[in-house]
Order: sequence, then structure tokens, then C-alpha cells
Amino acid sequence: MKALIVLLVFILAFQSRAFAQDHYDPSKALTSEELFLKKNDSRRAITKAGQRYLVLDASPMIGSFHRYRYFPGDRIRFRIKGDPNRFNEEIYSVSDSSFTFLLVNEAARRMEGHEIKLQEIKRIKTYRRIPWVTEGSVLLPIAGLVFVGADFFNKGLDGKRFTTDTQALVVGGALAVTGFLCYKLSFPSVKIKGRNRVKVLQTY
Repeated sequence: MKALIVLLVFILAFQSRAFAQDHYDPSKALTSEELFLKKNDSRRAITKAGQRYLVLDASPMIGSFHRYRYFPGDRIRFRIKGDPNRFNEEIYSVSDSSFTFLLVNEAARRMEGHEIKLQEIKRIKTYRRIPWVTEGSVLLPIAGLVFVGADFFNKGLDGKRFTTDTQALVVGGALAVTGFLCYKLSFPSVKIKGRNRVKVLQTY
């Protein structure tokens, strides 16, 4: 048990260091637009001032305010009112009050734009990396499974294999549940209501 905990802490520390930011140098500070470009991949279609993009302002009950930005070329995961489907689409363009993504019309054998009005959006699935917590969303459930598996395949106090006890299940389950909570914190689903708003802004 102690060896497993030490191994888990070591893995989390290594992952956190791998994602660590560079030392801050005020003389090399980037503008807000340069930070947007650096943070995401090269598909972003920011070519000039006046480029429209989506902004999600999220004010959760637990935690602080956070702003998520979605440019043309970014993928956005969302649900719309009155539709049970979950969408995971790449933004093609953004207008004053909507955004468009492309769908394949198999009958016509061509790509067609599908417009989504901002007021139609019900939820947006977001991502926010939190040191240790985000890594824990993956590693903790694995650790729980390994812990229960080790107890199941190794000989217990009764000298038998392929058995487990309540304590092992409780520890393994606790690790898995903690990992699930870490996942919910790192990948929150924001309901568009009240202080959680979607709007369109422009680059400058």
C-alpha cells in the first residue's frame, strides 16, 4: 500500500513538472492575442484585427471566474436546447450572434454550413488544466484498479488467490471516485444560464 502511494506521488510529480511553465520574464511578456495563439494549435484562423471569436464567461458556484475562448479552427463541445445529441465540432466561422460548423451532406456529396445561434446553446464542455488534479483524473482510477487487481491476484491472509476483501475494494473505489471528481473539475460542463454566458468578441 505504501509503495503504491509513493509510486503514485512520484508519477504525479513527474507529470506536473513536465507541464510546468517557463520562468516568467517581464521583458518577454506577450500580448493577449499572442498568448491566445501560443496556447492553441496552428489551425486558428487569426489573420487580422477584427477577427470574431466566441467567449464563454463561466462563474461556477465553487471556484473562481474563468474565461474560455474559441476561435475559428478550434473544436467546441456543446449541446443545444431541445436536442439530446452532443456535438463536438470545429468552428468554421463566427458572426455577431452565432457560429457555423461544416457538415457533410452525403446525398449532395458536399460540405454544408450549419449555423448555431448563441441563444440555442444549452451547455458547453470545457477544459481547464489544474496541476495535479488533471493528472489525477487519469492516474487515480488506474491506481485504484491496480490496487484491487493486486489484491485479487496475490495471496491474501488466507493463503488463497483470486479473492479480495472489503478494505481493498474500499481503497480502490475511493481512488476511482477521487479520480472522477478530478475529471469533473478539469472538464466541467458549463450550463449557459445566469452568470455563465456566451458572447462574441473581436481581436484588435
